[in-house]
Amino acid sequence: MIRTLSLLLIVVACASAPAMTGEDVIRAMHDRYAGAWYTDLALVQTVNYYDAQSGAYDSARVWYESIRLPGIVRSDIAPLDAGNSIVFKDQTWLFIEADTLVGEQPGQHPLLLLGFDVYVQPVEQTIATLQAVGFDVSPEVREGEWQGRAAYVVGDENQQFWIDKEELLFVRLVLRNPNTGAEREITFDGYERLGGGWIATEITFLQSGQVDMTERYNYWTIDVEFEPSLFLVTDRTRPTWVEN
Repeated sequence: MIRTLSLLLIVVACASAPAMTGEDVIRAMHDRYAGAWYTDLALVQTVNYYDAQSGAYDSARVWYESIRLPGIVRSDIAPLDAGNSIVFKDQTWLFIEADTLVGEQPGQHPLLLLGFDVYVQPVEQTIATLQAVGFDVSPEVREGEWQGRAAYVVGDENQQFWIDKEELLFVRLVLRNPNTGAEREITFDGYERLGGGWIATEITFLQSGQVDMTERYNYWTIDVEFEPSLFLVTDRTRPTWVEN
């Protein structure tokens, strides 16, 4: 009788456990690292583009990235003296050549949002941004497996992101064009501990299953102080941390 009652209680407890929604996953990601995740990050990355015609990667490019969370990234393209960079801030992409603004485009940065901002900004802000770009985070998530690890899959068949279930880290983004079936996939791999958070050191971009771009981080640090003018568009300075 006692054994039967215990089994019944277990069944009832499992049945009454609330299902995880996408919003729940976002909140869990934030709460796991709240107050511990870094806010300033400097890194050096090697960028390679794949040329489908030649069947090979082109020459590697070096980018110096200065990141201030939430929501700001400055990417300087070597050599620094050329003054070429891309800045993302205030939900806008800014394109700078020879230290002159040559173009700007409103938009979002889903990789920055899911890989970094989610851990340091209010949960409601992350959810609102995801919804604004078409992610439905209200339904129950499904569980999948990515590289041998359990993951939450948030979204529908056309727009979804994958979150490592154990560490609550972003590992995969899949975007499908419902009209053409073309698929864009981006993965975050090679995670390393960094301060109270993590950093993915390998980012791979695929178009319809074919790798067309890779980013490999060669150096990263959170022991950096950015100059106040670093993230300005005009009257800005070079990232002095590169020289240090």
